[in-house]
Amino acid sequence: MSRFWRRSALDREIFRIAVPAFLGFLGFILFDVINIFWVGKLGTPVIAGVASAAFLTWAVYAAMNATTVGANSLIAQFFGAGKKEEALSAAVQAAWLSMGASLLIMTALLPSMGAVFRLMGLHPGTAVFARQYLTIYVCALPLYYLCNLAGSVFNAYGDTRTNVLIMSSSVAVNMLLDPVLILGYGTGRPFGVAGAAAASVFATACALTLQAVFLRRRGFLPPLREVFRPPAFAHARRILRIGLPAASVNVVWSLVYPALTVIITRFGEAQLAGLSVCFRLEGVPYYLGIGFSTAMAALIGQSYGRGNRRRVRQIAARGRLLITALLLPVALAFVLLPDLLIRPLAPDPAVVASAVRYLRVIGYFEIFLGWELLFQGAFNGLGHTRDYMLISVPLTVARWPLAWLLAITLGLGAPGIWWAISLSTLAKGAWLSWLFRRGAATTRLLEPGPLPAPEPVLQQ
Repeated sequence: MSRFWRRSALDREIFRIAVPAFLGFLGFILFDVINIFWVGKLGTPVIAGVASAAFLTWAVYAAMNATTVGANSLIAQFFGAGKKEEALSAAVQAAWLSMGASLLIMTALLPSMGAVFRLMGLHPGTAVFARQYLTIYVCALPLYYLCNLAGSVFNAYGDTRTNVLIMSSSVAVNMLLDPVLILGYGTGRPFGVAGAAAASVFATACALTLQAVFLRRRGFLPPLREVFRPPAFAHARRILRIGLPAASVNVVWSLVYPALTVIITRFGEAQLAGLSVCFRLEGVPYYLGIGFSTAMAALIGQSYGRGNRRRVRQIAARGRLLITALLLPVALAFVLLPDLLIRPLAPDPAVVASAVRYLRVIGYFEIFLGWELLFQGAFNGLGHTRDYMLISVPLTVARWPLAWLLAITLGLGAPGIWWAISLSTLAKGAWLSWLFRRGAATTRLLEPGPLPAPEPVLQQ
């Protein structure tokens, strides 16, 4: 068995992309932990408010997939096929599409966030903190969107290391600013929740500046005068056709949690605060899965662009084996040692008790979370996202009625909600794994013969 692991050349390629991507996402976990640490000094209602705002920021990040996933897929395929100019053109068009999308989201969210927090059932005091944080975030949305897109461009070329170094630097800036802006260390002028949001905006602006510089140096972006010139949008349709199903999957996933908040808050704010703490810990396996998903999208996209279908299947199979082996000890820790993991992050005994119950339940199904994320990346690399949308969206939406059934109708309380989340994860991970190996669409895309003819490209 050990010889089998050492001799696979695919391992090196997968880890070369997945590990830096994972480490970069760990930086975001560290940022969240530090943020919660400083915000937590302002009280449990403030933690709950920031957590509630975070549910909506996740939905916004998910909506960004409408352009970032399509750009990642096309750029990887063009790069694999040796079509450099088309890869550069796709990046520019995605940037313009992303700016337009960010303005639409801002227009929709700014006037409606108060109503959204009321629908979530937040206490009025908690809703005030949530709105303070989210307003600043939404006003800076173009920065966040372009920063996310720039990361996708790096990923498409398999250069996750550069982006990780940039984002790690921005996290360090954020960590330094948090105590100054939240609690007023060194200035005597604390800004509370608004300070936490402002620190994040400043760090993101620094990251985006560095990303633009290094994208140009790597040759992944044309001169800025071409970026600012309105493009012909020759690839816009393909970008959106790939990205919109992926975005819908992630938006629904993100919005289900605010919907679940209506049920969670029936059992007290400690349940919501405990869930917020657990999300920081679950970020480790989640972002490990995202790291492997990033590797699948890049490697499969490049191999598919070159016409090497056999290698596509090899990459996916090897990725599933690796993510299973890596998530097994994490799952065991969640099931067997939840107290040791939770207590350093939550001083409130009620929050600890709630978090321990959540972590133990979801631990049984962490491997399937990894499968779900990995095969989403595999489908993204092929540029075929519709089929997994038809599986993931209904199963994610089903979490709400299932949670109501288990928690309230059957009287299981908050643990019933955690079981509803976990059972849907099991179903999605197993189904997506089967779909990639045996599904009709995958079989058609990877059958021997010439690649499907590309759509005609308009001359610019």
